[in-house]
Amino acid sequence: MESLSRYKKLIKWVFWLTLALIVFLTFQAIYETDNWKLFDVDFNTRDHIISAYGSLIGGILAFLSILFVLYQVYEQREQIIIERQDAANDKQQDLKDRLLLLSNYLKTLEKDIVKHGERMEVFYKSEKDKPSAMNTMYFNTNKNFERVIEMDILSNFKAFQAFFSEDAEDWQKQFVNLYEISDFYNEAFKDLKKKYTFHIEDKVSKQKQIASDMMELLNANSRLVDDYRIKLGAADYLTKPWSILINEYTPTHYAYLQEVQDAGEVPDFRHISDNLLLPFIQAAMDIRRDEGYDDLGSRNIIELASTIRKKTWDVEVYSLQYADDIEKQFNNYFNPDNDSINELKEIKAKIDAKL
Repeated sequence: MESLSRYKKLIKWVFWLTLALIVFLTFQAIYETDNWKLFDVDFNTRDHIISAYGSLIGGILAFLSILFVLYQVYEQREQIIIERQDAANDKQQDLKDRLLLLSNYLKTLEKDIVKHGERMEVFYKSEKDKPSAMNTMYFNTNKNFERVIEMDILSNFKAFQAFFSEDAEDWQKQFVNLYEISDFYNEAFKDLKKKYTFHIEDKVSKQKQIASDMMELLNANSRLVDDYRIKLGAADYLTKPWSILINEYTPTHYAYLQEVQDAGEVPDFRHISDNLLLPFIQAAMDIRRDEGYDDLGSRNIIELASTIRKKTWDVEVYSLQYADDIEKQFNNYFNPDNDSINELKEIKAKIDAKL
C-alpha cells in the first residue's frame, strides 16, 4: 500500500515536470521564431521549427499518456487493496461484535444463575423451616441461555480463533466449555422448573385434601355433639366424656382459623397438627382407655384426626426431601463460588480483555 502511494506521488511529480518541460519547449519555440505574433502561424517559412516542436511535443504527450495509464493502474490496485482491507476490517469488526454480544450474554447468564441461586437458598430454607406451608420460588422467564446456544456457533468459533489463537492457553477447550456450561444451565433451569411445578401441584393437591379432611372433621364433630343432644337431651348431652372433648375442640379450631384470617395469613397445618390435633387425640386415647369408643362416631372422628396428621407428615417429608435436593443443586451449581460460574466469569474476563 505504501509503495503504491510512493509510485503515484512519483508519477505526479514526473507529470508536473513534463508539463514544465512542455512549457519550456513552447517558450523556446517562440523564442526561435522572429517577430512572433499570437496566432500568426506560417508553416512555409517556419516548417523546421514547427516540425521539431511537434515531434518533441508528440513524444512528450505519448510519455504523458503512458504516465496516465500507469497512474490509473496504480489507482485501481490501490482501490482493490483498500476494498480488501475494508472487507477484512468489517469481518474483524463483525467477529469483535460477536464477542461483545457474547460477553453481554455471559454477564446476564451469570446474573441469572446467581439470582436464581439466591431464590433457591431462600426456598429450601423455608421448606425446611415450614415444610407444610406453601413456600414458592420464582423462575425467570427470559431465554438468555437459549440465545447463546442459538447463536451461530461457527461464527463464534471463528471469533474465538481470531482473537485467542495466539494465546498460550487452550482456547478451543474454553470455547467448548462455554457451550457445555450454557447447555447444562439451560437444561438445569428447565429440569428445576419442571420438578418445582410437579412439587407445587402435588403439594397443593395434598393440602387441599388435608383442608377438606379438616372441614369434614369439624362437621363430624358438630354432628356427634348434636347426636348427643338428641340422645341425652339439652341438660345432659355435655356430661359425657366424648361430647365434652369434641365440644371443646371445635371452637378452639375455629378460633385459630379466625385468628389466621384476621392476620391475613393462611392456616399452618403443622400448628394445627401439633397444637390442636395432637392434644385432642391424646385426650381421646385416655377416654378410649377408660371407657372405649361410643356408638355415635367418636372412633371415626379420632381416625380422621390421625389421618390428617399422617397426611400432614407425608407432605412435610416430601417437602423436606425436595428441599434437600434443592440445597444440593444450589451448593453444586448455583452457589456464587461454584466452579461453573467461576469458569463463566473467567471466560467473560478474557473476552472483555480482547475488546
